[in-house]
Amino acid sequence: MNDKIQRASFLPVLLFICVVFAPSEGAATEELIIIEDVINDQGVHGLRATFHLQASRDAIWTLLTDYDRFKETFKGIRRIEIVDQDEQGARVRYTIKAWIFTFEYTLQRDYVRPYELITWRRTGGDFRVISGAWMILPGPRENLHEIVYESYVDVGFLIPTKLVRNRAAQELKKTVSRIRERLTAG
Repeated sequence: MNDKIQRASFLPVLLFICVVFAPSEGAATEELIIIEDVINDQGVHGLRATFHLQASRDAIWTLLTDYDRFKETFKGIRRIEIVDQDEQGARVRYTIKAWIFTFEYTLQRDYVRPYELITWRRTGGDFRVISGAWMILPGPRENLHEIVYESYVDVGFLIPTKLVRNRAAQELKKTVSRIRERLTAG
């Protein structure tokens, strides 16, 4: 009986410690990155990341469309060439390094809804399928935007899906950190 009383008196102390040392709701929301496994309509596996960015919609859009500075944020890109670009989108040729391999491909990036939605799809080069999107959604307060990133890749040859997913998820977390750093630096 004495043991039950001691445990019961410890519970309020434990609850108090959890409440006092828990991050504030805003801080936790702003730093959180939710990464999910997803499959698109064509059955291609991919990742969806949802997170928040503290910046203006214009600053976020500029970062996502500034091809001259892409390599600062998106590591692994060895070379980038803008084939053509206008207000509707851009066709961009990439050379990337993944593990010990080098790949080249071209993406058509469509500015579906400027300052809200960019989609892309492979139009040539290595890999069977590359597609995805950046969505800039309203967040819980001014200049805190919810970002949804989706990427689907079918490399066209056998690579263990779990290995690719784990590596992509790790790199995605680093990329989000670099995005946040660039937006903070201005």
